[in-house]
Amino acid sequence: MINIYPILLEIKEELKKIEGIKSLRIGLEKGADSSFNCPLIRIVSERNEAKGLRESFTFQIVIAFDNKNDMEERYEQFYNMEHQVKNLLMKMPYEIFFLNTINDEDRLSALKAGLMRFKIENLVDIDDYN
Repeated sequence: MINIYPILLEIKEELKKIEGIKSLRIGLEKGADSSFNCPLIRIVSERNEAKGLRESFTFQIVIAFDNKNDMEERYEQFYNMEHQVKNLLMKMPYEIFFLNTINDEDRLSALKAGLMRFKIENLVDIDDYN
């Protein structure tokens, strides 16, 4: 079975290349509000599935902005950042598939947030073959 956490750390390291991010963490804390440094990115593990020795793993990239800017400006910021995230993740050495974007994420009610869902397929733990 694959340990997903090192992959989450690789994703985090890759996303550090995005300029302007003030907070980047694994996991989504409850109660994020306007006191958080924004824009922020959270990497959230969603689901792991196994088929024989191969596993797949679905995760979310949550991007949030404070509500100081007008709505159109926040949408522009979100989609510019979404583009950067996709480009960075697709260059990683995994079979990564973009699934969808939800541009109105409600788990962070005090912030304007959206999320992207990705799936990594065909992960194999070499120790499973021994």
